[in-house]
Amino acid sequence: MSDARIVSIESARNRAINVSKLKKNSLKLESGLIAPATEHEDRELAPEHAAEPIKSMDDISAISDFLISNGRYRDNMLFIAGINFGLRVSDLRVLRFSDLINDNLTFKDSFAVFEQKTRNTRKRKKNRYIATNAAVVEAVTLYLEHTENVSLSDYMFRSLSNRGGSANEPLSAKSIDRILKRIAADLGLNVKVSTHTLRKTFCYHQMVMSHNDGRKLLLLQKMLGHSSPAQTLDYIGVTSEEIEEAYKKLNLGSPTKNYLHSRKKPLASVVGINGRLRTGDDENDRS
Repeated sequence: MSDARIVSIESARNRAINVSKLKKNSLKLESGLIAPATEHEDRELAPEHAAEPIKSMDDISAISDFLISNGRYRDNMLFIAGINFGLRVSDLRVLRFSDLINDNLTFKDSFAVFEQKTRNTRKRKKNRYIATNAAVVEAVTLYLEHTENVSLSDYMFRSLSNRGGSANEPLSAKSIDRILKRIAADLGLNVKVSTHTLRKTFCYHQMVMSHNDGRKLLLLQKMLGHSSPAQTLDYIGVTSEEIEEAYKKLNLGSPTKNYLHSRKKPLASVVGINGRLRTGDDENDRS
């Protein structure tokens, strides 16, 4: 390409783009670059999901610490059991202490649940087995240490309302939803919370713990009764995260922020001499 041609291209680029603004590491435009909207834009959008998983381990710790520090041991037990069991709220709310604790007062390694939502839709009746982990044992023990007159036949998450009185009645799903929403509001969590949040949090961290292992995804799909792995990813919220990341990391046309440059590797180390993208197996292929 001739020097004149290069100069012409560079001149056109400088006229069209303010290079100093382009180099600023900010998504906020300077005042005056664009005028405010002058007419109402009416676009139809699909409704967003009503619930999200709690993805931050710091948020999970903050919720538990908040509940314990305020003497809300039942609600802490509800939260910890919910995010570790991954049950629907319809099954979680009716758990009794006898489901987790043996007559000799030892914790069971696991217990069976005949899920309410799917018991009439599945051709083959099947229990789901839930393992009891250390976090749940700690939360249950803490509750029992601070609560008198509890029996094995009691519901774990008893209603404390005036209407419930001293009766052994579990919290309703609506009450659990209100409890969770109030916790999120009190702590200022930037999470869309509902009863599904507990189950989604369980699933999300299962995938994170497994480094997004495909076998874990298939296991969760089976546990949740979904028709496809894609449905499970969408339910957990992993898909939306990865889609957003794919958009943000691409940056085609940016000399300093495109996905190859962000890897901080020379182009030759990513693309082979023959123009083929190198993979992790290329070194082995040459040996």
